[in-house]
Amino acid sequence: MPTKDEHFGKGLTLYGQNKHEEAITELQKAVALDPAFADAHLAIGHALHKLSRLPEAVEALKKAIEINPEEPMYHTSLSTVYRDMRMIPEAEEEMAISFQLRRGY
Repeated sequence: MPTKDEHFGKGLTLYGQNKHEEAITELQKAVALDPAFADAHLAIGHALHKLSRLPEAVEALKKAIEINPEEPMYHTSLSTVYRDMRMIPEAEEEMAISFQLRRGY
């Protein structure tokens, strides 16, 4: 039985091959084995973003942030999705959080 890390690795490989639907399937298997696997939620969000499934991407990225709110990259990723949704105030807020976290505030 594959481990969460094996599913994650396969998901990232598929993502890199622009096989975003298949990547999501593998990444969801990783999350099923470890619901607190924040990086897997992040990767799901990125794959959904590539597929223009923006509301779903927001939910996946919010889950990553819920698990690890101190990771600046998660906030930057959410900001990018919000920007593409034309939700500029929300995008700016997430980017501000990311900058604050990088500076160690």
